[in-house]
This record gives sequence, C-alpha cells and structure tokens, in this order.
Amino acid sequence: MTERNRTIVIITEGAAPALLDRWCDQGLLPGYARLRSEGAHGSLVAEGTPYEPPGLVSVLTGQRAADHGYFSYWTCHDPEYSPQVLGSGDRRHPLLWQHETFAGLRFASIGLFGTHPIEPMDGSVIGYPMYATLHASHPRDLQRRLAKQGIRPVHDVSIFWTGQPRDELLPRLLEADRQRGRAALALLPEHDVVIVNLTSIDRTSHIYWQELEHGPDREQESAVFAAYRTCDQVIQDALAAAGDRTDVLAFSEIGFGPLRNYCSVNDDLERAGLLAKTSDGRVDWANTTAFEAVQGTHGININLRDRYKAGRIAEADYRRVRDEVRAALLETVNPRTGRPFLTGVLDREEVYPGAATAGAPDLVMEPADWRYLPLGDPQWAAHVHRTWQSGWHRRESFWAGLGPGFASRHTDDRPAAPVDVPATLARLHGLPVPEGWPGRPLGTVD
Repeated sequence: MTERNRTIVIITEGAAPALLDRWCDQGLLPGYARLRSEGAHGSLVAEGTPYEPPGLVSVLTGQRAADHGYFSYWTCHDPEYSPQVLGSGDRRHPLLWQHETFAGLRFASIGLFGTHPIEPMDGSVIGYPMYATLHASHPRDLQRRLAKQGIRPVHDVSIFWTGQPRDELLPRLLEADRQRGRAALALLPEHDVVIVNLTSIDRTSHIYWQELEHGPDREQESAVFAAYRTCDQVIQDALAAAGDRTDVLAFSEIGFGPLRNYCSVNDDLERAGLLAKTSDGRVDWANTTAFEAVQGTHGININLRDRYKAGRIAEADYRRVRDEVRAALLETVNPRTGRPFLTGVLDREEVYPGAATAGAPDLVMEPADWRYLPLGDPQWAAHVHRTWQSGWHRRESFWAGLGPGFASRHTDDRPAAPVDVPATLARLHGLPVPEGWPGRPLGTVD
C-alpha cells in the first residue's frame, strides 16, 4: 500500500522574528534554523489587532476574522456588559476536518482555541477549554490512551499565572509543551494532518519579557529563551520523525514585543464626558456613551440602544457619535510619555470588512507606541492580571515549512496571513483550495 502524505503543523505561539533571527544565527535553535535554511519560509502578519483567537480560528476555518467573527476569547458585545467566553458553538464556518474538501483525511488537533466544546469527528482532538470540564477530548478515552504511553497533555487554563514563583511556574509551562509535542508524534501514524499548539513562548513572553532586557549576555538565562528552546526541540523531534512523505510546517499567528504599561482608555473617555461612573466607581451605563471593549481587541464600543440593556445611543445617531468618540480619543495623551497615545482610531468596517463585522468593536485603536497599550475591559483585565505583564503581542511573526511538498531554500517576500495555512494544507495534500477561501498556499512545490 502506498504511504499517504502527512503533515505536522506546529504552532509556536508568540514567536518573535527578531529573536528567531538572532538565536538561529547563534546556532541556538537548530530546529527553527533547519526549517528556514533548507525549506521555504517567510513572514506572517496578523489580521487586525494581533491576538490568538482571531488567528487560530482563521487557521481552523480558512476564513478571516472579519468573516468568522472571533475577535477575542470573549464576545465583544454583551447585553449585560459582561463579555462571554466564545466556544465551538459560536462558529459560522466548519472546522477543516468538517469541510468537504478534506473529506477522507484524518486530522488530530491538540490545544487549539475554537475546538471546545468538543464535537465528534473521524480523528482526534484535545481541546482548549476555558473552564473546568470532564470532556475535553475526542475520542473520550484519548487522554487515557496517551497516559498509558506516559504522555499527559494539560490545558492552558490549568497553568494559570497568579503571581507564583518563577521556579514553580516555568517548569510547568515548558513541560506542557513537551507533552503536547509528544502527543502530536504519538498520534501521527494514525492521522494525515496533526496540528499542535505550543504556548510556552507566549506565556513566558507575557510574564518574563523583562528578563531579555538584562542584556544579550544574559538572554540564555531567560524564561523566554527556555521556551524557545523547548519549542525548538519539538520541531527537531518532528523533523526526525518525518518520513519521505511528511511535511513539517511551523508558524505563529502572532509575534511579541516589550510592554511598559497599559493605559485605561475608560479614564480618557470619562474625562471627555463620554463615560460616567457611580459613586462607588462602577460604570454608570445609563449615562455612558462609549467604553472599552474586551481585552486584546484594542476596541471601543458605542452604548447602543437595543444592543445593551442600558443603551442610550439611537441607531440613527450611531455614526455621528462614533465620529465624536474618535475625535476625543485622538486627543488623548500617553501620561507616561507626554506624547499622543494613538495614531489612529478606525471604524470596524475598515479593519474587519466581512460577514461578521457587526461582532467587532465599533472602533479599533492603533497605539502610537506598542509598549503602551489599551487596558481593555477592566473586569477581565483584573482577572488575568494584565497590569503585571511585561510583554504583549505584535503583528509580525513567521512561517517555515520543510518536506517534499515545500520548495527547498525558498524565501517568500510576500507577508503571509493565518488564512494561508489551511490553503497550504490543501495544496500539500493534492487538494484544491476551497472556493471562497481568501488564503494562498505558502512555498509549496507547484
């Protein structure tokens, strides 16, 4: 029987191009370096505001955020002003393994947001639950079968940073990715496409980015470097396991960079008379015109009637009020630098034109200095300890592929997007890119 083509997709979430370049050049990341030097590679730029959910769901559906509608882990608009966790039931489009184009291919997915609650499939899924659950995999006995091989993947929310010591947290973050990598290779013989999401680079970059600022001589002591080395080992293991008909594709849907502080845009809106507070400091919704959207979106919402329970802005006044809010925001000054906080405040239709535009924040802010970012919805910002962070996402990241389906020693000068990854999978498996998908195959052999 002829061996089937297989693909291992490794998402090294949060990988920063500048760090990859430096550490590959120094011979410290042989897995990444081999992908980029022997195979095809290029840059990848996030759509809109760089955040995990939009990019990951684009990879899983082949659709842009403007059409699939996931702009955060949570809804941008809730009638009760309390963002709700998004799940698989909120999708507008099928997952790759549900798409008719990929019928007959068996997929395995490990640790990707957008797959929970779990749906039955002809393949394997270890989901990304945002809350405690007893059912986070398919088949139901998958985790038990892996455990018999000494493989125990854990969910990100079970390794939550609450200020615990570095020596307690870091080993758990790194071990989680090692276990996900082992699970991916254990599932490879039974599947045609295995997609695994490694998150230690993202998590350590949020918490420990400041360690990189101690100077080049001490970078290798940093938690961030330890995460890159861990992900690099997963890539090396995948390359070693790849047969003559197996491709390895690695990428990140976001990059990373330094963070100095968050600025509460709600405070600026209050000073402009656009947001009101009660005597106990809570938002007085009945007298509020605009407020910050959920974290990570860089968004502002207009308090519309019929959309929010205390909405006060009529639909007829929406565009006028949105322009007034924009003008006020463009006058804001970063109190830590004395310079303008924003370079632009864009309508959602400009940033996310598509079928799901209405689910995006009404306005999207573009920071003037990405070391100083909007705080976001204060309830969720406090829950995840945002103000403790020293690093945050950037738009620019990377992709690299090596194997029989990729052109050798090829550099793609056109920036890629997350939607290009599923188009690439189609090409690697000899399938047409589905009609209506905006992505293009990356670096594949014609």
